[in-house]
Amino acid sequence: MKKTPSQTGRPRNDELNTQIKQAAWELLAQRPLAELTINEIAARAETTRPAVYRRWSRVEDIVIDAFLDAVSESVPSPKASEPSEQLHEYILLLCNFVNSWAGRVIAEILGRAQSDPQLMTKFQEVFLMPRRGHASEIIKRGQDSGCFRTDLEMDFIIDLYAGPIYFRAFSHHAELDQSFAEQLADVVLKTLRK
Repeated sequence: MKKTPSQTGRPRNDELNTQIKQAAWELLAQRPLAELTINEIAARAETTRPAVYRRWSRVEDIVIDAFLDAVSESVPSPKASEPSEQLHEYILLLCNFVNSWAGRVIAEILGRAQSDPQLMTKFQEVFLMPRRGHASEIIKRGQDSGCFRTDLEMDFIIDLYAGPIYFRAFSHHAELDQSFAEQLADVVLKTLRK
């Protein structure tokens, strides 16, 4: 008969995890990521530095987890049933999402990640790749149904619309407004249609 190993130490306190992430999120709304410290987050969460360090080794990791909790309900999910309409709606939703407070946080995380490969890898794995996977499913349905071309690489198609959205959001050289979103969706769909 196999014995189940007993857990040693105190069990994780999910409520404290939530408090810490919420504290980081609230502080991030007040100032840039570069200015946040574990001490501040611990104080705001009404806990200790060691309690925070037992869960996360650095501020960036707390912020990514807090960001994912905050945006999990905000991530675009088109309601249309036809692939062309779905992709059109997805592009508009993505523009709105990136143009919100979420865009500032994404820009800060990606800015820090340029010199932090570990942070970049985590952000890609937990945020970017799942979103790209969702978009790939929409595009694949369009290809399988004969609506979209099949001779273009999937990453190219996604970058075709995501690149301009993120560039406008992060460079602030031009508005990321409804008119831009509509034009971008139209150009992408014209490129993809057979």
